[in-house]
Amino acid sequence: MRKFFLYIILIVFICFCIPIIFTNGFSKPTEKTASEEIDEKQQGDSENSKEKNNYNYGKYSTIKLLHSKTNKVENVKLDEYLLNVVSAEMPVTYEKEALKAQAVVARTYTIYKIENGGKHKDADICDDSTCCQAWISKEDRLKKWEESVRDENWKKIEEAVNSTKGEIITYDGKPINAFFHASSGGITEKPIDVWGGSGYPYLQVVETSGEEGYSQYSSEAEFSEKELLEKLKQKYSDIKIDFEKKDEIKITEYTDSNRVRTVKFGNKNLSGVETRTILGLRSTNFKITHENGKIKFSVIGYGHRSRNESNRCRCISKTRK
Repeated sequence: MRKFFLYIILIVFICFCIPIIFTNGFSKPTEKTASEEIDEKQQGDSENSKEKNNYNYGKYSTIKLLHSKTNKVENVKLDEYLLNVVSAEMPVTYEKEALKAQAVVARTYTIYKIENGGKHKDADICDDSTCCQAWISKEDRLKKWEESVRDENWKKIEEAVNSTKGEIITYDGKPINAFFHASSGGITEKPIDVWGGSGYPYLQVVETSGEEGYSQYSSEAEFSEKELLEKLKQKYSDIKIDFEKKDEIKITEYTDSNRVRTVKFGNKNLSGVETRTILGLRSTNFKITHENGKIKFSVIGYGHRSRNESNRCRCISKTRK
């Protein structure tokens, strides 16, 4: 009888207790709640943000900036320098993502200059927009804004630079020569068709969109026959144009992006880039009409200045505020 009870107890143990032990021992991890997952994500984002804010640029951490007016060289932290560049190159009223893109381009260009060497003997870069990048001191920048928006505007610039710390544009592992424009006019141009040389493989003709609403998307420049001839004579004293003839002024060749490569002015053939420089046009994407003694240039886009003609290596937005 006693053995019978022992068997009963053993059977109960096997049927109920052992499964409970194994179930608890090998159960699946408890699923996390949505709030726990969010907390972990925020913690990770916070750690990443902290790491980004403390980004170590190594040999690029401090740059030598030449102030053109005083001819003095200042050692400045890279991202502190970029705050002054971005606030000079692009209106603060632009979208945040545009300002971020500007920060990345400016950082890329700066490091490109350091790696490839500039023309400044004791400095990496200067503050002259006709040579390197536009730059404005924080004090002068704030003075140009209404007092009520100064703090808000500067925080917007800081966010654009700080949120892109460490980010540059590379090609084959090296920083690119990051040119930019105010408006491409719907399609970009290859640098080789602007400055000659071998060009850059990462800068090609590509279509763009959404620029039509830009306030300086199109422009016009009109000259009397006398004014046009006088401007051209400043560069070519022997130029002659018979305005009575129909084909004395005409575009004779276009680039792959449908910009003007060559223009005939009487006895001279000028490049589109040279024509733009002499006449102060905003782009080489233009058409010419000659009526009633007036020569009108209808221009699309606001592009890059020619390095050869104006010594520029950057394109500056003309709509700064």
